Amino acid sequence: MFFVSRPRMPKLVLPAHVHMVRSRGREYFYFQPFRGTKRERPRTPLQGCAVNPDGTPNGEWWRNYRKLAGEPSAPDRRGTFAALIAAYKAGPDWALLADSTRTDWTRYLAVVELAWGDEPVAGVTPKNILELRDAYADVPPADSELATKPIEDYKARHASANNLLRALSAMFAWSIPRDWRTDNPCDHVPKLKGGESYTAWPMRGIEHFRKHARPVLWWVAAHALYTGQRQGDVLAMMRSHVHAGEVRVIQEKTRKELWIPLHRDLRAVQEQMPRVSTHLLTSSAGTPWTQDGFRASWQLEMGRRIFAPLKRHRLVFHGLRKSAVVMLIEAGCTAAQVQAITGQSLDMVEHYAEQVNQRKLARAAILKWEQAGR
Repeated sequence: MFFVSRPRMPKLVLPAHVHMVRSRGREYFYFQPFRGTKRERPRTPLQGCAVNPDGTPNGEWWRNYRKLAGEPSAPDRRGTFAALIAAYKAGPDWALLADSTRTDWTRYLAVVELAWGDEPVAGVTPKNILELRDAYADVPPADSELATKPIEDYKARHASANNLLRALSAMFAWSIPRDWRTDNPCDHVPKLKGGESYTAWPMRGIEHFRKHARPVLWWVAAHALYTGQRQGDVLAMMRSHVHAGEVRVIQEKTRKELWIPLHRDLRAVQEQMPRVSTHLLTSSAGTPWTQDGFRASWQLEMGRRIFAPLKRHRLVFHGLRKSAVVMLIEAGCTAAQVQAITGQSLDMVEHYAEQVNQRKLARAAILKWEQAGR
């Protein structure tokens, strides 16, 4: 019988022979057997942390630890989720995913492995998937009296639960022609309502960030807004990519090549930026941004009290891309014109257009109603 348990989010409990050192606000981990004794061995750094920021296990960290500790690798049994995840991540389909997608899906598949690692893939049902989705979403009940913990302790991860479902569904789809199972149980599980990952930034939010953020962060945000591109594609822009009033982008995720005319406000931003690197966008140290470095700086900046209103409205970096779509549509651009800028599918652009057009039509209708009543 297939059994689904609530995903267990482990606390940071260090294994044998590992100790942690805090320095300048960062944590470093070292493997050193018999530390503090006559048998003490040289210490070896363990990169990263045993758990990810969301509490899921860092698989690479634990593999490195087991290797240093001389522990035998547990054999993956054919048919289990642990074996399926390992096979999926070792194949070419996984390698062809964008780096950012692999990073996100690694985190979600770690949740799956933690909950179901030894369970048979063939035994999972839509009901099991639904239970996992709901457990990971950790949404408080409508009736607070039914809560099993303080309301403030609930995570309310609607969007993350939907993304977990996407990663799991992609893996099941991959597994079908490889005889792991004959169907995709995720096809029968709806995404959570209200789980839209990215809210478009309103102009007042954009202006607030421009006014108060560090310039190096605003410059990156401005390029995301005025080109409609993802974070990784913006950070990868080179000075040589800007020519004749356009910027060339080869999207990491889709491999599409785009030539995007520079908005006049973006040209003004570029005139303010120092020319200290072959990369267009650099950190305050004048070095090209790494994705991890930018995320850390962004999160630190958004943690400032001045940006509390932006966090309260769930405005994240990727929402700037959605803002670009909304603004282009509101400016009267066709779906094909928007697609030429952002590189998104026509279906996605048309989905946004329906939302924007509904609001414009509704405003016009109310205005007519008001005028008719005078």
